[in-house]
Amino acid sequence: MKKNCLLLSLFTIISFISFSQNYLGVHSSNYAGVMAVGYQPASFVDGRFKWDVNLGSVNFTGWQNAKYFDTRDMPKWWVKSFKSDTLWQDPDSTFYDRYFLDNYTLDETKTLGGYVNTEINILSFNFHINPTIAVGAGFKFRSITNIDNLDPKLVKLAENGLDFPKLFNQKLNEELLRMSSLTWREFYLNYSQIISDEGANFWKGGITAKYLQGLAAGYLYTDNFEYGLNNKDTSFYLNGDFDYGYSNNIDNIIDGSEKINGKPSSKFGIGADIGVVYEWRPKWQDYKYEMDGVTNIWRRDLNKYTLRVGASITDIGGMKFTKGNLSRNFNVRSTNPFDLTVFDDTEDLGDFDQKIDSISKANSEWTINEDGGNTFFMNTPTALNLTLDYKIYKYFYVNASTSLNLLGKKNENRVKIANQFSVTPSFDYFWFGVHLPISYNQYSGFKGGVATRLGPLTIGVTDFRTLFASGKIYGAEVYAGLRLPVLYTAPRDRDNDKVSDKKDNCIDVPGIWAFKGCPDTDGDGIQDSDDLCPTEPGLAEFQGCPDRDGDKIPDKDDKCPDVAGLAEFQGCPDRDGDKIIDSEDECPDTPGLAAFNGCPDTDGDGIKDSDDACPDVPGPLANNGCPDTDGDGILDFLDNCPEIAGPAENNGCPWPDTDGDGLLDKDDKCPYLAGPIKNQGCPYQDTDGDGIIDSEDACPNTPGVIENKGCPKIEEEIILILKTAFDNLEFETGKDIIKDASKPSLKELVEVLKLKPDWKLKISGHTDNVGNDQSNMILSKKRAEAVKNFMIAEGIDPDRLVVLYYGETKPVETNDTAEGRQRNRRVEMDILFE
Repeated sequence: MKKNCLLLSLFTIISFISFSQNYLGVHSSNYAGVMAVGYQPASFVDGRFKWDVNLGSVNFTGWQNAKYFDTRDMPKWWVKSFKSDTLWQDPDSTFYDRYFLDNYTLDETKTLGGYVNTEINILSFNFHINPTIAVGAGFKFRSITNIDNLDPKLVKLAENGLDFPKLFNQKLNEELLRMSSLTWREFYLNYSQIISDEGANFWKGGITAKYLQGLAAGYLYTDNFEYGLNNKDTSFYLNGDFDYGYSNNIDNIIDGSEKINGKPSSKFGIGADIGVVYEWRPKWQDYKYEMDGVTNIWRRDLNKYTLRVGASITDIGGMKFTKGNLSRNFNVRSTNPFDLTVFDDTEDLGDFDQKIDSISKANSEWTINEDGGNTFFMNTPTALNLTLDYKIYKYFYVNASTSLNLLGKKNENRVKIANQFSVTPSFDYFWFGVHLPISYNQYSGFKGGVATRLGPLTIGVTDFRTLFASGKIYGAEVYAGLRLPVLYTAPRDRDNDKVSDKKDNCIDVPGIWAFKGCPDTDGDGIQDSDDLCPTEPGLAEFQGCPDRDGDKIPDKDDKCPDVAGLAEFQGCPDRDGDKIIDSEDECPDTPGLAAFNGCPDTDGDGIKDSDDACPDVPGPLANNGCPDTDGDGILDFLDNCPEIAGPAENNGCPWPDTDGDGLLDKDDKCPYLAGPIKNQGCPYQDTDGDGIIDSEDACPNTPGVIENKGCPKIEEEIILILKTAFDNLEFETGKDIIKDASKPSLKELVEVLKLKPDWKLKISGHTDNVGNDQSNMILSKKRAEAVKNFMIAEGIDPDRLVVLYYGETKPVETNDTAEGRQRNRRVEMDILFE
């Protein structure tokens, strides 16, 4: 019975050791919320929660590798024990020995140990200040105890009350044995923020600041511990450095004057967690949307990454405690036999301390050190946490995580984690999740568990064997929590108009943000409810109706909606201002009379200008609106002597006798030189001295050559210039306006005339026979005069230019063909010599 009590005590002590990766399986969930902040302080920001309140959660972990609990044949044993009535007769040699089995052999070099972690989260919360920043706070109770470096031989001796002959008369080496325990509470503030958000690459970071209050702490460690037993009561060799201590509030508990009351026993401590998370979002554009006038918004209700990697360092810091009165630091260097029975009547730590004190006074081989100090510092379990999360498909993920202790062996007063690696496949959905963590550490070995989220409830166990009490069990880890989470939801936009339902004034009809979700079908900036023309873009001044021609008359009231007009004509134009709308005006660009459908009668002769051969001078209808002042039958416009009657062959002027030789100029071959009638009015002389008498000289006043009838010979180049000017000369249809393309050739001719100042140019106008004879005559004159005016404008003396016009009277081709008529429409240019 004594042996089993010692064994159970050892198992209990070994089991209550610690580990800090709480909520294994759930801590990597996208919906862990505030429960993940202790593992990764950057986790909450850009998460799926607006806010999350943890009303309470507890995580208990206890693993050890000295013993395992094997229940595979327990049902048969219970049945057999009940039948034989031996169930309670000798539990010392039945139940314990049968089911608590060694996980070691005495010849193994591995050391044993274990851990227990208890965390109670009283109240914590996190919430988003804005989409890029989240904050939180919380309050926890935590307790951690470690045992490290237990030699299997020492465990076996302790388990058997030192009565294990196989290990007698041997020198055993424990070297370094360490035990530590820390219970504290912490108040924390968490801050997390998005660091970078550029396309597929996303970073966030977080930090948690902690205010620590130690409730109790203790430690025990040895160095260079060596021993040897003659038997269970005597040692023949005992050597080592021993140091143990505890917080001073335990003194009152030891002497029974006080119970554990939860009051702080340390000076306040400062702690911190820090972490960073990277997410790779190759399809990031699929998670962006536009709403309420804002573009490039993340879908906050969805997980966006394909790969997520996180790193954090947690539980940086510690607390300083005042040592209890019975804390000791002593050395043993005993090579002589030592009676171990002196400790048999030791009831508590006080008795043990008195024994050590009395032994040291009586035995110089036992030395108590008095310089151990009055305080000790206990580190919290600083750890590096790494995690990688991969999205397999939709709501299916796989996570790999590891936690590594960062406190080395030189740090004597600390609690620590056991290094652990885990892989967790998950189904991770809004209000429901199933996580199957598979993990390994040196104390628990491989284990597989299950965790689930059911709305606000989270529960989990990390080893199925614990849950079903089946197989080799090295301990247990269970957790549960109750939260009040508020998740981000999908944008609610019933009519899909990019205006959220809560701000949409027309929730069932697609609209635009400018009108709080109400439609503007024609896109004119006026919502349909205020738009008199909701399907046509319009103007605010016309209540949404259009004015296509911009005449300030809405199309619905405009009889000419595509042409700017006047209100007096219901939007129709009157370009010439003659009070006749353009659509009814045959001459819309020239003010006219209603009698002529808007066309003018400039000279007021009762003939509209388009039918009036002389629109600027009044004339009778018989003369197509042209006057004949001298009544000689030749219109004034064609009459060189409009006030004196004359024959048509002399352009309406009476024939003169210029040289006074008795012959009229029409019969006088030398009208400018007096000569005998018998010589046709020419003198018998050679005026120009070119060897040709004037009567036979076509140019009697200008020296010439016989082959050119007494006129100067014209160079081929000049003939070509004359021909080119003639061939290229074209006018606007029915007008006397020379086309621009004809002007370069005329300018070349101008240059020739400037080089030949004695030459004159005869300009003769002709038309085809299409149209009125008089109109054709007028047009031929106008065109000939247009050429004359061009020459004058280019610097040629008007006296050198002779204008003749013949209308349709001198065709050079038939007028029965288009080609012939084209050749007849001409202005001929010839060089004149006197």
